[in-house]
Amino acid sequence: MRDNREDIRAFMRKFHRLGHFRGYGGLKLLVLYILSEGPKNGAELMDTIDMMSHGHWKPSPGSIYPLLSKAVDDNLIVKRVDRKYELTDAGFEEISMFKAEGSDKAGSIESILTEIDSNLSYLEDLAEEKLAPYVRILERIGVKINRINETFKNSMKEA
Repeated sequence: MRDNREDIRAFMRKFHRLGHFRGYGGLKLLVLYILSEGPKNGAELMDTIDMMSHGHWKPSPGSIYPLLSKAVDDNLIVKRVDRKYELTDAGFEEISMFKAEGSDKAGSIESILTEIDSNLSYLEDLAEEKLAPYVRILERIGVKINRINETFKNSMKEA
């Protein structure tokens, strides 16, 4: 799955500048934007928003599911047989003015490394006890970064 947090952040910056990020309308457009990346069920939508906000906001089922029902009624999304929601053409049109320009660059190496750098800065600011449960994951990440650095150093020696 492609990491689309930078696209979503750019979308939210544009959205916020227009003064629409509050109440049902804000959550509706955020959900539609997330669904433009691919089908998701309600729980996946809540988790995606939670991840995007680094745990600062996770909409409740009481917010998400009525919103999804209304969006189905408004023909902005459809509920598939696998219980995932998918954007319709009308849903795409609803968010088209908010799509971030240059989103085709989201998967570039530069944008990936910039996102990693930002996330590492966030992790550096966290208290040690918040990171302690994730020590094994951090160790695996460290091994991968070291392997990439070694590959890079070796290719520079050969060049």
